[in-house]
Amino acid sequence: MKLVPLGVFAVVQLLLGQASVDAVEFDPQVQLVDVSGTHQFQPPGVGDLRGPCPALNALANHGFIPHNGIATIDELVNASMNVFGLGYDLAHLASIYGTAMSVSTDLYHMSIGGPAPRGSTPADADVTLLVNPGGLSTTHVAFEHDSSVTRIDKYIAPDGDASTMSLDLFKKLYYRQQGLPADQVDYNLAILNDHRMQRTFDSLHQNPNFFLSPFAGLMHVGATHALIWQCFANRSAEYPEGRLNRETLLSFYGVEWSHHFTGKHLVYTPGWERIPASWYRRALSDPYTALHTSDDLLAAASQHPDLIDKYSMGGNVNGVDTFIVLEADSLTNGVYKRSELRNDHNLVCLGLIAGLLLSPEYLREYYQDYELNVWPTLMMRLPPLFTDLNCKGLDSVEERLLEMYPGYNLSLGRDIW
Repeated sequence: MKLVPLGVFAVVQLLLGQASVDAVEFDPQVQLVDVSGTHQFQPPGVGDLRGPCPALNALANHGFIPHNGIATIDELVNASMNVFGLGYDLAHLASIYGTAMSVSTDLYHMSIGGPAPRGSTPADADVTLLVNPGGLSTTHVAFEHDSSVTRIDKYIAPDGDASTMSLDLFKKLYYRQQGLPADQVDYNLAILNDHRMQRTFDSLHQNPNFFLSPFAGLMHVGATHALIWQCFANRSAEYPEGRLNRETLLSFYGVEWSHHFTGKHLVYTPGWERIPASWYRRALSDPYTALHTSDDLLAAASQHPDLIDKYSMGGNVNGVDTFIVLEADSLTNGVYKRSELRNDHNLVCLGLIAGLLLSPEYLREYYQDYELNVWPTLMMRLPPLFTDLNCKGLDSVEERLLEMYPGYNLSLGRDIW
């Protein structure tokens, strides 16, 4: 598939992004993602960075972003829109916010995995770091989160590794379709919502420091589950909205069957996520936007009300199974109410706005004079992306309410008792 210049692609999405689901048509010539030639799969080599996001790992392995795993915001945006059909708004949110939270030397380059080698990213005279540069793998709670689809929570993971996929967690998802004939398998939103609910219970019962920030609990956890079907499903004339079968899921997670004398086993090779051959992306007229995310979050809440009523924001406070909800009413001084979270686009709105308003708690730990460069950049570039949501204005949140959660304090390097 030929990459469309970012500016042209953005205009097309803005013009067509509101197309209804009924209007989605399959165009094999436009939607086929060509993974031959310069985009042939190349596994990571020594020094190449891979991290917690299977989509970004696959993009690097196919050369849609630099193979070394260090990409610019524009490269990340362009590839996620062109290859996976991510909307203009979400592509920019993930790339801009993720880059800032990964402790970038120039607020433009981001490692999709761990810290980039010294000198491999440009320095910016206006950006002075207070800590060593990081990467997406170092953003737990600040951007990445507990209750991941296939990653173990940081504070219970071996060596604190919340980046490498857990094959056991992948199997929990994979075997949700066990016994179904191959032509009936589809890891759709209903399946993924069930998996999300189970992963929430896993964190609740196993992680004494389980914590869901407003950004994670209201939006990001649900969005990352939904994106598996929304952006990995293979499109066809029969399934123009997509179908995610076993083979496609295995490929995007770097897992394959190994035939051994002891039997057949699933084997995971870290960093080997790949785009399948004969894989067709979302329709150009149907990018996955924040409005789609809002619909998916509400559908998940309808299927599992506890995702909002009991586990929307907050965390364990005194060991496992001690989850206390962070109340929207208290957090926002009544601007957003718990009873209204299902109204309009309030889940996405509060997740986004509260996430931005809380980001200085992390930025001040990472960047000198963050309020003069990083913070103004985020506030200038991100809110205009989401005007279609018609969010209620919110000027501040009660950060002090988060201090009761050990997982939040740990993410900021604070002592817990």
